[in-house]
Amino acid sequence: MKRRVKACVSSLAAGIGLLAAGMGNADDIPFFVSRDVPDYRALMTVREADRPTNTHLRSVLHHHGWTRVEEGTGISYGSFFDNVLLSTWKAHDDEDVTDMTITKVVPLRRGISVKNTKEVGTVIHPAGEACKWWEVIDKPELKGTFGPFYYSCLSHDGIEVATKGLIKRKEPYGETQLVKLERTPVEESEVRPPKRLFDPAFWLKPLRHYPKRPANLPDFEARMIGDRSEKRVLRHYPWRFEEERGSDGRVVFSVWNMLDDQRLTVSYSKNERHFEARRSSIDFRPSSNLIGVEIGPTDLKKSDRYLGESCAWFETTHHADAGTSECLTPDGVALKVESSSWVGVSENHTAVEVKRRPVDLKEMIPPPELIDPSSWGFTVSD
Repeated sequence: MKRRVKACVSSLAAGIGLLAAGMGNADDIPFFVSRDVPDYRALMTVREADRPTNTHLRSVLHHHGWTRVEEGTGISYGSFFDNVLLSTWKAHDDEDVTDMTITKVVPLRRGISVKNTKEVGTVIHPAGEACKWWEVIDKPELKGTFGPFYYSCLSHDGIEVATKGLIKRKEPYGETQLVKLERTPVEESEVRPPKRLFDPAFWLKPLRHYPKRPANLPDFEARMIGDRSEKRVLRHYPWRFEEERGSDGRVVFSVWNMLDDQRLTVSYSKNERHFEARRSSIDFRPSSNLIGVEIGPTDLKKSDRYLGESCAWFETTHHADAGTSECLTPDGVALKVESSSWVGVSENHTAVEVKRRPVDLKEMIPPPELIDPSSWGFTVSD
């Protein structure tokens, strides 16, 4: 199942446990129990949980602990033991990558411990390869849990040749199985992501010629103080940038295009780092079937005054589980922001300084050290 719709930064990191399961998602990489697995090339069939009657192919390359997985329009690069995963997708008929996520979690395995993994099941022989089943344990099993529970079948030299998921440990929930396996040298360049994926210019290059900036949307810089974090906000039509620093050490840099579906976000905290980027086609429109649909702005028919300026309240976003209301000046500067969430912690921010000044797009790029491939553990190919 392709994760075409990205979750929020916090929930993405929580989902990294799936990285080890290798359940046939293009987002995942194979499960290993040791680092001395030989180089190999494998072709596998995938039967997804939500489409049990359909199968498709999955290609896997492995070299010295690094893996490249290709499935449909998705390609993933990662290291199981370094707990880092880079996933890319193409949207529609685009020739190049349009979506990317990178997640790196510390401490390693984030709840998945190789030494806690236990051997289960019987020996099978996909494509003539004998293997033994291992249960991939994400966290201590709770009594009465339905799962799904994930299993990986490894050859004598540690190559994953089959996977499966089970509900209640008996009902099928997706599987993969080996079709062809070659134990052969794999070049390092074949398992390394392209260099351009770490270049902000690749993601933020204008998709078209934008109209002249409206007079009522001037460039500005604002500083806001919240309950648990501070924000720095920049606008240079049609671009907007936010840098948020939490009292717990969490930092998030986000820049996005207000007219097109184009964005870049980098975040980090004590135990995790996340990089998300998107450069969709101009004609892309979000599906009306998404659970969370953004609407607005909606005039809330009330006004306020902050920093000596008047502002009017609008509901600017509304999702299935969250919403945001902002008190906006006539030229679109938020002086007060109130965020609510049914599943997370709500927070309010109030502007303490606003400067209407020219803003350069270069000011909106996250610090170079946060987007350098080596800071994520990757070396790249040209």
